[in-house]
Amino acid sequence: MIEDYFEFLKKLALTSSVTKEIRVLREFCGTESGFIRFVVEFIDNSELHVFEHVDRNLRKTDYSYHWQDKDRKLLLRWDNAPHHPEIETFPHHLHRGNKVEPAEELTFAEALKKIESKILKA
Repeated sequence: MIEDYFEFLKKLALTSSVTKEIRVLREFCGTESGFIRFVVEFIDNSELHVFEHVDRNLRKTDYSYHWQDKDRKLLLRWDNAPHHPEIETFPHHLHRGNKVEPAEELTFAEALKKIESKILKA
């Protein structure tokens, strides 16, 4: 089940109209949990660094979707690292440059759609 979910994430990334390639950095599928770390390179040479850890019910326990430009400058990062308890959507939040903003938990598909939209508008 976890393996199928990770295959779905990779297929979603590969079928995006703005994806140039993906590189899987690490993937582990156990009986109780699993994680995947991969990079999506886009047609504008920006990159989305994806990390998800899920339990056996495919509930995301940790995630980070880190989008950076071709010079490795942070554009946006959605994550649930518990280091901003002051944010009303804690632990979920969005890094936009040097600012941290409230953000609801989103899926990889939602993050990818937001990035696609920004790339296609540029």
